Amino acid sequence: MNTMPVCEVMSRPVVALRHNNTAREAALMLAESGYAALPVLDRDDRLTGVLTSGDLLRAGELDDSVGAVMTTPAVSVPGSAAVAVAMTELVIHGLRSLPVVDADNHVIGMLSRGDVLRMLLTPDDTLAAEAQSRLDQYAGAGRWHVAVANGHLGVSGRFADESERRIAIALARTVPGVRTATIATTTTVH
Repeated sequence: MNTMPVCEVMSRPVVALRHNNTAREAALMLAESGYAALPVLDRDDRLTGVLTSGDLLRAGELDDSVGAVMTTPAVSVPGSAAVAVAMTELVIHGLRSLPVVDADNHVIGMLSRGDVLRMLLTPDDTLAAEAQSRLDQYAGAGRWHVAVANGHLGVSGRFADESERRIAIALARTVPGVRTATIATTTTVH
């Protein structure tokens, strides 16, 4: 895992800003993209800085240019760098994400803490989290519980009747990657 290159884990496509964008435009782009930071590029599409929501809040005035409020120089990593190197950069600099660049300093992706965490999760953990989310949305948090082993999912908890059991199984089966879904130890509510 630690030797895997960043380019295999990073997020794409890249949403980028220019120096002459306004902070207001940047705030909208940050909000719409859901990213923690956006790279700022020069006329040659090379990385010159990064803009974060923290930069915008510190600036206070959204009519300023991105070039006036961005963080520079930008901390970045090459796409060929090991994920362990990128994780170190994220932690040392207290960053939530950082640009990934090629040899010419063109941004080829962004790496976030979430990208690294997703890589660390086993597929069963991912399946369990998604299935639990779907069941919680339907039945309320904590009513039903999910356990996954090798793609086989078991649902346990309190069920009012057989139709609730069928619904729980049907919801669990909607998660891509779930091989089978069954009811584990159950309690029927009377």
